[in-house]
Amino acid sequence: MHVVIDRDNPTPIYLQIAQQLRQSILDGEPPTGAKLPPERRLANLLGVNRTTVVNAYRELAADGLVSGQVGRGTIVIYGTRDGDSNSSLDGWPRVDGHVLSKPTQADIERDNGTAGRSRHSAMPWAQLFTSVTDVMDDPLLRDAMTVSARPDVIRLATGTPSPELYPIDAIRSIFDEALDNAGSTLLQHTPTEGYPPLRGQLAAWMERNASAAGASVQIDPSQVVVVAGSQQGLYLLARTLIEPGDLVAVESPTYLGAAQVFRAAGARLLPIPIDHDGMQVDLLQDLLPRRRPKLIYTLPTFQNPSGAVMAMGRRLRLLDLAARYQIPVIEDDPYGALRYDGRTLPTLAAIDRAEGRGNVIYLSTVSKMLFPGFRIGWISAVKPVIEQVTLMKQLVDLDTNALAQRAVCAFFERGLLDEHLANVNRIYPQRRDRMLDALERHAGSLVMANRPDGGIYLWCRINDGIRVRDLLPEAAREGVVFAPGESFHVDAASGRGRFDIRLNFTLPNDTEIEEGVRRLSVALRRLADHVDPASQHASSRPLTPIV
Repeated sequence: MHVVIDRDNPTPIYLQIAQQLRQSILDGEPPTGAKLPPERRLANLLGVNRTTVVNAYRELAADGLVSGQVGRGTIVIYGTRDGDSNSSLDGWPRVDGHVLSKPTQADIERDNGTAGRSRHSAMPWAQLFTSVTDVMDDPLLRDAMTVSARPDVIRLATGTPSPELYPIDAIRSIFDEALDNAGSTLLQHTPTEGYPPLRGQLAAWMERNASAAGASVQIDPSQVVVVAGSQQGLYLLARTLIEPGDLVAVESPTYLGAAQVFRAAGARLLPIPIDHDGMQVDLLQDLLPRRRPKLIYTLPTFQNPSGAVMAMGRRLRLLDLAARYQIPVIEDDPYGALRYDGRTLPTLAAIDRAEGRGNVIYLSTVSKMLFPGFRIGWISAVKPVIEQVTLMKQLVDLDTNALAQRAVCAFFERGLLDEHLANVNRIYPQRRDRMLDALERHAGSLVMANRPDGGIYLWCRINDGIRVRDLLPEAAREGVVFAPGESFHVDAASGRGRFDIRLNFTLPNDTEIEEGVRRLSVALRRLADHVDPASQHASSRPLTPIV
C-alpha cells in the first residue's frame, strides 16, 4: 500500500491520500479486517500534519470503507455485510458483489501502453519499512546521541569503559602471535557455538566467580555459546523464546536495548519497579497469578541504569517464583566484574544451578570489563536452550569473529583479564567519587545521586521541577550530554523518569568529569532561575527510586 503525494497538484493532500487508500482497499490490499497505519505514524511517513491523515481517514469512513474502532485503530470494513450496505458506493458498478472503481487517466494510459515516465520516481522507502523500526526511535535519546557526535562535547551519556585504560600492547602482542601461529585458520569459519577453547575459558570463569561468591557449580563448555556482544545475545533469545503478544516482565527502569529487542519481537512489557535492593520481587509475586509473563528479564548486579544490586533474599525469592510458575529468567550481567565496594553476591544462574535447576539463562559480555570493539559476549544455559539459540545464530551470522575470539581467549588463559580488572577496579571508583564530589560542589541541591558499589553509572534525580527534556538542549548548548531517564522506562508515558538522568563516570577522564559536571550545573542553574514555583512543588514527589 503506497501513497505518493504530489504537492504541485491542486487536489488537497488529504484527498490525494484518501483516493489512493480507497483504490488500494478496493483492490483488496489491505484486505477486509486489516488495520490501517495509525494516524500519527502515517503522517510521519508522509511528512504531513496528523490532521491531514485524520481527514483522509474520515473520507474513507464516509465511503463505508473503514471504521474507527476504540482500542483497535482504523479497520478496513469494505467487503463486510455492514460495510457494503452502509456504503456511499452502493450506486457504483459491481462484479460478484465487488465495487468497480472508475478507471483513472493513468489506468487508461497504462492499458494503452502510452504512459510516460512519472516525475514521481523516488521510491517511497519510508512506507516500505516495517513497524518494527518504530520501537527503535527514542526522540530524547536520539537527540542525546546527536549531540554526542560533536567533537566539543563532553560525553557523560555513553555506556563504555575508558579507552585510556585499554591494554593496547597486550592486544597487539596477542594478535601478532595468533596471526603468526594460526593465520590461515583465523581467516576461516569457526563453529557457530564459538571457538572451543574460549567456551571452556568462559565456563571456568563462571565457575570461579560462583565459588568466590559462595556457590559451587559445574558448567560444561557445551552449555556456552559465544555471541557478537550481549545485544546479539538478547536478540537471539528474543527470537528463540518470544512470540508476538507474549508478556515479558522487566525492571523499571531497565536497559533500553533490551526493551527495544523485546518490543521488536512483538512482546508486551510488564514493568516491575526497582529500589535500592533491585527488582521489587514482592510486586512481581502479586502479579504472576494474573499476568503469567513468558519471560522475566533482570540485571540484578549494578543494574543499568540505576546501579542497584538485587538483595540476596530477593534473588532467592525470584528463583522460587520462576520455578513455581515455570517462567525462564534472563539474567543480564555485563557489570558484575566491576565491583569496587561491598560483598560479592552469587549470580542468579549460579544459585539456580547449585540448587539443581536450569531456569536461568545467563548473558554477559567483555564489552564493559575489557572493551566493546571485539563484540564478544556469551550465553550460558541448559543444552536445549543453547541448541535452539545456535540454530537461530546460524540464520544471523553463522559464527562470531575468529580473531577476536582468539584474543579474548588469550586474555582469560594468561590472566590478563584479571590484571586489567584489578587496574580498572582501582581507577573507576576514584572517578565515581570525583564525579559525586563535583556534583555536590557545582550543582548542590539541584541534583541527588546514588553511590553505586560497582558498574559504570550514576543515577541522578534533578530537583526544583527541572524536566530532563528541557535540560537536554540547555546542556547541549554548554557542550555536555547525558542519558535521559525517560528512555529507560517502558512506561515513560506515566511520567516516570522525567526528572532522572544517567551519567557515565568511566569514559571521561578526571578533567572531563570536572568540566562536564560544571557545564551541566550551569545549564541546571539557568533553568532553575526560570522554573515555575508550582512546578517545583509538583515535582517533589519521587517518580523513580534513587537507589
